[in-house]
Formats: sequence, structure tokens, C-alpha cells
Amino acid sequence: MPYETVGDLRMYYQTAGDSAAPTIVLLHGSGGCGDDWWHQIEPFSEHYRVVTPDLREHGRTNNPRGSAAINHRQYAADVATLCDRLGISRAAFCGESSGSILQLTLALARPDLVAAAVWSAGTYFWPDEQRRSNGGLTVDGLAQAFFGSPGPDGQPSAAFVQFASAHAAQGDDHWRTLAGDFITMWSNPHDADFPAPEDLIAIEAPILLVHGDRDQTIPVERADSLRHLLSNAELCVTPNTGHDPPGECPDIFNAVAMDFLRRHYRRLPPDET
Repeated sequence: MPYETVGDLRMYYQTAGDSAAPTIVLLHGSGGCGDDWWHQIEPFSEHYRVVTPDLREHGRTNNPRGSAAINHRQYAADVATLCDRLGISRAAFCGESSGSILQLTLALARPDLVAAAVWSAGTYFWPDEQRRSNGGLTVDGLAQAFFGSPGPDGQPSAAFVQFASAHAAQGDDHWRTLAGDFITMWSNPHDADFPAPEDLIAIEAPILLVHGDRDQTIPVERADSLRHLLSNAELCVTPNTGHDPPGECPDIFNAVAMDFLRRHYRRLPPDET
């Protein structure tokens, strides 16, 4: 299986498509893994080299530094180092939730690397109420709040089984470590996860924001506010969609993302430098 040494990590990733094609890196959200992009990998790989890593502590990627390293600035640094290790000097990036949030830092820190970006279900801050609510959960309370209660027979919900299974390569109870560190993350200072809002205007890459009109985690109005903080951004609001446009409405998401990439991410022929 493909692993790369990335700083202190043994980082898992997969690739698909022509290795000579332009690269797009797909970045999953908190609690997910690279496999979450199964709706996108095949169609995107017809045109691009697709790289899907598991972020720190997620899926098959370890996290030797524990909860102190669970923040979006660190995620961004990990992704940038992975690209450097794989010889990727320029790429498009596509993220969902945390996979979008980390790209705020990535785009500012590495304008040389980020050619274009798709941010799905992202935000540029967390309100205090959301910090208190999520930061006050227990591990078992988080499992129930995010994945539903066990059934009448005591069996866990299908959503919970999928979540726990995605991280079982690191142990049957690794989901507890991940959930606990997710809870701790909500007490991070703002600048551990986000750039200052006034700095976002300096992002050079073209950005496509995709947001569900029924997102209860990050309201769609926040995506519109983020659009106005960026110098070169488009917003697509997907109908009847919650916090996961790539998974909930993949046909719409893929069509919109591919159209954006065709317009903003083209590899020049060898004689055009």
C-alpha cells in the first residue's frame, strides 16, 4: 500500500489516472478518509492524476504528536509536504469541510503549489456557540450526535459502523482517539485553524465554493461571506443538500467542479512556457 514519510507521519495516499496528467488532490473532511471521494475518483481520473491522502490521524495515516497536532494549519503543512515528496509542484485541490478549511492556509502559504481550488462546505471561522457545543461533547456523546443512536437491538447505526470501520486499520477503538481529538480541536485558538479574514484577499488562486443550501453545520450564508473576502471566487449553492455536496449530490458537484477546472486549471503544452 502507498505510504509516504511526511515529517513525523507515515501518510497513506492513493493515486488514480494518468501519472503525466495535471494533478488534483482530494482532501476529505474531519472523521473521513480518502475513500470518501469514491464518487469523484473515477470521473476525475479520466482527465487528471488524482491523489487522495488520508489526513493526519484519519484512515490509515498515523499521528505521533497526538491532539496538539490536530489543527488545520498542521493539516495544510502535511498536505504541502506530501506534494513536495511526491514531486507535485503545481496542482488543483478539492476539499470537503476540513479539507476545504485547511486550504485557506495552504493557498496563502504555498501560492506556487495551488493552481486552483474547490472548497466544499468550508468556513473561515467557527462561532463561539459552535465551539462550546462541540467542545463540550464526550466521545460517546459525539458518536451519538453525529452518527445516531444505537437501534432497539443495541446495534450501532450504519453511519457509526462506517465511521469506525474507516479508521480500524489503526485499531478497533481508534475512532475514540480521533473523536476525542476532534472535541479538543474546538478549543484551539482561531489562528491555529484559520488565517485572519483580512488576509484572505491575498489568495491568488481561483476558488470555487460549493455549499449545500440546507447545511446545518455551516450555514450557506457563511459561504457567501467567504466569497466576498476572496479576490477571485465563484459560489455554487447546491439544492436540497446538507454538509456533504460531493457525497449527497455527486452528479451536480462533479459537473460544476469539472467545469470550473476546465476554465481555470489547464496544463500548458511543452512549447508554451
